[in-house]
Amino acid sequence: MSRLPTAIIAGSGAPAWRAFDATARDPRTAQAGLLARILRHNRDTEYGRRHGFAGIRNGKDFARLVPVNTPRDLAGDIDKMKCGKPDVLIPGRPIMFNRTSGTTDQPKYVPVTDKGRNAAARTSLLWLYRALRDHPHMLDGAALLVLGSPSEGLTDCGIPYGGASGMLRDALPPALLRLSVLPHAISDIKDYDCRYYMIARLAVERNVSLIATPNAATLLQIADAAARHQETIVRAVRDGKTGAGKLARGGDVKIVQAVSRTMGPNPARARTLENLIATGDTPLLAHCWHGLRLISCWLGGSVGFQVDKLTPLFGATMPKRDIGYLASEGSFTIPLDDGTPFGVPALHANYFEFIPEGLKPGPHEPCLQAHELEEGGRYQAIITNWNGLYRYDIGDVVEVRGLHCRTPMIAFVRKSGDILSITGEKLHVNHMLTALRRLREAHNMAPTQFRLIPDFARARYDILMHFAPRPSPSAIRNIVIPFIDKCLREANVEYDQKRESRRLQPPCIRLMSEDWERSVRHQSIASGRREVQFKWNAVSAAISGIDASHIRRTIEP
Repeated sequence: MSRLPTAIIAGSGAPAWRAFDATARDPRTAQAGLLARILRHNRDTEYGRRHGFAGIRNGKDFARLVPVNTPRDLAGDIDKMKCGKPDVLIPGRPIMFNRTSGTTDQPKYVPVTDKGRNAAARTSLLWLYRALRDHPHMLDGAALLVLGSPSEGLTDCGIPYGGASGMLRDALPPALLRLSVLPHAISDIKDYDCRYYMIARLAVERNVSLIATPNAATLLQIADAAARHQETIVRAVRDGKTGAGKLARGGDVKIVQAVSRTMGPNPARARTLENLIATGDTPLLAHCWHGLRLISCWLGGSVGFQVDKLTPLFGATMPKRDIGYLASEGSFTIPLDDGTPFGVPALHANYFEFIPEGLKPGPHEPCLQAHELEEGGRYQAIITNWNGLYRYDIGDVVEVRGLHCRTPMIAFVRKSGDILSITGEKLHVNHMLTALRRLREAHNMAPTQFRLIPDFARARYDILMHFAPRPSPSAIRNIVIPFIDKCLREANVEYDQKRESRRLQPPCIRLMSEDWERSVRHQSIASGRREVQFKWNAVSAAISGIDASHIRRTIEP
């Protein structure tokens, strides 16, 4: 494989990184300058005139004159934009909308502008440049980029809408896109069994050196498809066919047929794959890429819980780098090191404000700026950027750890609603994630998936878990439950107090079937949510019907 993509990205990334490093050495000045440019650009919009953008001179003026906004606060303005009205939140009209699930049954639309997309493209370039410094051979082979479709439909006035990961694809450098093993149309396949199969079929034929997808669970689904259809895939590679067969239905048939016209017989690669399969029961994806250098996906929060499942496939030493804190509203960080979700805030793309965790925004609770954050602190993130979002409460809690130059590094921890309470203990998902990490370290036992649910009637928490391999019931009763309870008491003083006073009882564990997670995922997709939007809910207010159907055994404390 030519080293040209590496040379192109290194050449364009070096000056971009020098400029970014300069902002990181003086985040206060950099953020003040960005805010001034955003306000100047948008001062003649409806929103800008309504809130006096022309008279704002600094961050304090901005916080005084512009309220913190939720998606609901901006919904009316965005509805006008969806109907084609110009100059509402931004000059003119957006180039597209990112559509994502909202807090109601109605999807949420986030405008995207040229300037916003350009800022995202610069963030992607900075990420790639830093990753190449540490993994100089990661672009020597092909790239498996599993991202969504940027265009899924049109609003009534003809503005396209799609997924945030599709916009991320559009923001990637052309030099990287040319290495992609997946044709653009693959992301338009509606049936996910067919899509996973086609991704596996195309990926195993090439020597992949970089994998990038936001959610590690997506890669696990692809690996599962490769394992279940390995004989079909090898035959299809040998014959130059897709091999999709009856998996392709409806409109997906045309996409699969179009992809098949780009294929040709590859008997040499088929023999290599056959030899790998013959060595034993190792999954097909485990050893088919001898040049794999880096896996990029989310490593933090409850989504990052999936990352440990990649170890049986790719080994414990395979480098993994967080893809960055990103959402439909923008790209927010650039991780600099492997194995950690923490990254430098994208100071060039977003004006950041932060509210200490537990406080609500208001006139008497001023927001902090990036340079004012404290090590180890947790904050709600408030975003202003080029996409018409002003003091936008994204609903996320981030944590601070370390510095790059003079800029605190942050990582997504959880959604601000990922908290449960039976008697005022305020137990949240991070407490549970810490307990499970310690369980794995101390006893070499860890669930492949879990969900934490309050049982108000019994004043205890039900922990839905699937283990592979599954410990004995006595080990769960005598080791797992007491250990988790102990960790939760050590992590949360109020939980400890409630347990000490017996207002809370020790948790119980409900063992789940092995296809629990798959069934929940399929139900989510069947309800209309895109696969790339699927995020496992690690906490829930109650056991759902589908959860109940997968309970195989209850282990009482």
